[in-house]
Amino acid sequence: MKALGRCIGWRAITALGMACILSSAVWAGGSGFDDDHEHAEDEGPSYFGFVKDTRGATVADAKVSATATGAEVITRSNILGAYRLPGFRNHIDPTSIQIVCEKSGYKYVRTLRRSSPSSDPKTPIEMECVLQRG
Repeated sequence: MKALGRCIGWRAITALGMACILSSAVWAGGSGFDDDHEHAEDEGPSYFGFVKDTRGATVADAKVSATATGAEVITRSNILGAYRLPGFRNHIDPTSIQIVCEKSGYKYVRTLRRSSPSSDPKTPIEMECVLQRG
């Protein structure tokens, strides 16, 4: 019985530790990855979020593209389905930025804006991209 108690305790501590590590990587605002990005004075807000399927499961290694008039930025979602994109120039209206995602075996469904643009260019905008298995 003592061995069983120790085994369950060890697994609980390991699970709690992993949850803390993984959650810190996707803290609100996208901190935890690409934090060393310098925010230029003429740069608008950055974008972050998750790529998910229609059931709500995250999609890793999806291509995420943000386009504005004459400009495009591309990144990929990480193992947790999270992504982060730098901002465009501040003369570009943040509401005009189009973010789409794609991955082989999936079909693009929609992008949901989770937060509204702020007057502060340092406030990131959260966008969730939804794919459907196809």
